[in-house]
Amino acid sequence: MSADLSVLEQHEDTRPRLHSLSGAISMIAPRWPWIIVATVSLCLLALSGLARPLIIQRAIDRGFLNDDMGVIWVAALIFFALAVLGYATQAASTWLVSWIGQAFVRDLRVRLFTHLQRLSMSFYDKENSGRLLSRMSADTVALTDLINNAFIMLTQSALLLGGTVIILMLLSWQLALVALVVVPPLVVATVIFQSYSERAYEAVRDRIADVLVHMQESFAGMKVVKAFAREGHNMERFGEINEANYDANLRAVRIAAVYIPFIEWLSGVGIGIILYFGGRGVLGAEVSVGTIAAFVFYMSFIFQPIQQLSMFFDMFQQGMAALNKIFGVLTIEPAVQEPASPRPLPQTVEGHIALERVTFGYDPKTPVLHEVSLDIAGGQRIALVGATGAGKSTIARLMMRFYDPTAGAVRLDGVDLRELSSADLRRSVVMVPQEGFLFSGTIRENILFGRPDATGEQVFQACRRLGVHDFIASLPEGYETLVSFRGSRLSAGEKQLVSLARAFLADPAVLILDEATSSLDPGTEALVEAAMHRMLSGRTSIVVAHRLSTAEHADRVLV
Repeated sequence: MSADLSVLEQHEDTRPRLHSLSGAISMIAPRWPWIIVATVSLCLLALSGLARPLIIQRAIDRGFLNDDMGVIWVAALIFFALAVLGYATQAASTWLVSWIGQAFVRDLRVRLFTHLQRLSMSFYDKENSGRLLSRMSADTVALTDLINNAFIMLTQSALLLGGTVIILMLLSWQLALVALVVVPPLVVATVIFQSYSERAYEAVRDRIADVLVHMQESFAGMKVVKAFAREGHNMERFGEINEANYDANLRAVRIAAVYIPFIEWLSGVGIGIILYFGGRGVLGAEVSVGTIAAFVFYMSFIFQPIQQLSMFFDMFQQGMAALNKIFGVLTIEPAVQEPASPRPLPQTVEGHIALERVTFGYDPKTPVLHEVSLDIAGGQRIALVGATGAGKSTIARLMMRFYDPTAGAVRLDGVDLRELSSADLRRSVVMVPQEGFLFSGTIRENILFGRPDATGEQVFQACRRLGVHDFIASLPEGYETLVSFRGSRLSAGEKQLVSLARAFLADPAVLILDEATSSLDPGTEALVEAAMHRMLSGRTSIVVAHRLSTAEHADRVLV
C-alpha cells in the first residue's frame, strides 16, 4: 500500500463494497413498516399506470369502433379513478421514501461525526480536513439522491417493466415476441454502461474531494498566501485541480451521452416493428386496432423504465461511491483504544507523572524518543526545554495520551494511561496548546468548554483568581462577546487568556502548557505569564518552554 495515500484513500481501496451495503441496510431496517407502506404505494402506482393502456384498448375496440358511448363513458370514469389513485400513491410514496432517506442521512451524519470524534490524533496528523468535509457534505448529498430518487425509480421501473412484458404476452404473444427483439441489445448496452459509469463516478467523487481539500487549505492559509504574494500560484494550482474535476465529470457525461440516445433509437425501432407487424395482423383480423394502440403505449413502458434504470445506475454509482467512502471512514479504528475494563483513579489525584523507558515515533520506523524515563512528583513544576524537534511537545502529547508509546509506559499516580478511561484522564490532565483555539460562540461558552456544568459564578471566580476578569469585562459585551471562527476577532494574547481560563476552570490535577507564550509579544507575554503563574500554583505542571523567562519559575528544568 502506497505511503502517499491518505488514511481515507487506503481504507476506500481495501474495504469490500458489500460491507457498505450491509451497514446502510442495518441503519434503514428499523423503519421497515414504513418501507413496506412505501413499497405498497409504489406497487399501486405502477398498477394504475399499467391499467391505462388496457382501458384505451377497450375504449377503441368496444367504444369508438362500435360507436358505444356507454363504454367510452365507463373508460373515462375508470381513467379518472386511476388518475386519483396514481396521485395519492405517488404523493404517499414520495413523502415516505424522502422521510426515510432524510432520516437515514441525518443518522449517518451523526454516526460519522461521532466516529470522527473518537479517532486518534494520529489520524488527523495524516488526513486533510477538506477530505473529511467532503465526506460530511458532498458524499451525503449523493446518498440523499440515491435513497430519495433511486429507490422510487428502481421499484417503479421494475414493476412497470415486468408488468408490461406479462401484459404484452397476454394480449398477443406473437406480437410481443417480435416487439421484444429489442430487449437483448438494451441489456448488453446497459451492462456496458454500468461498467464504465462505475469507474467514472468513483473518479468524480475523488476529484470533488481534491477541490475541497485545496480550497480548505488555501482559505486556512490565506495570511501566508498574501504575505508571499502567492495568489497566482494558488490560482494556477486550483486551475489544475478544477480541470481534473472537469475532465472526470466530462468522462462520466460522455458515457451517458452515448448510452441514452441509443435507448431512444431502439425505442423508435421497437414501435416501428409493432406498427409493421401489427398492421399486417389487423389486415388479417388477427390483432385489433385497440391492441396495437395498447402495444405502442406499453412499448413506452418498456423503454421509459430502461431509461430510468440507466439514470438509476448513474445515481447508484454516485451513491455507492459516496457510501463506500463514508463507510471507509467508519471502518477506521482509533489508534488509541479505550480499555475494556478501565481502572478507576482515586477521588483525589496527586498528579504524579512517570515515563518508564518510553520509545515513540509518529512513524514507527523513525522513533522520536528512545527509552526516555522521567519521574515528576505530584505538585511539582517542570520546564521542558531543548532544540526544535527534540521531542518536548511529543512528551506532552504522550502525557495527554494523544498517542500511545511504541514501548514503555506513561503512568498517572502509578496507573498506566492505557488502563484509564479517556474521561478520567481528561478530567485529571489538561493541555493548553501553543495557539489559543476558540470556537464560534461567546467568551463564556468557550470558557465553559472545559467544564460545561460550571455555574456562572464559578466562571467569574475562576477568571478573577486567574486575573483575566478585567480583560473580559472590558470587551464590548463582556462574557457574552461573540467570537468568530477560531476567535479571529481577538488578538493572539487575548485568545490565549481565554484558553487559560478554560483550562483553569476545569481544575485538573496536571496541567501541560505547550509553548503557550511562544507566539506572543513581550507585553502580552507578561500578562499571560502572570496568569500562568497563578494557574500553576498547587498543581503538577509541565511547561514546554522556549524562553528562559518561562522556565525560571520551575522546580526542575529538563533538557
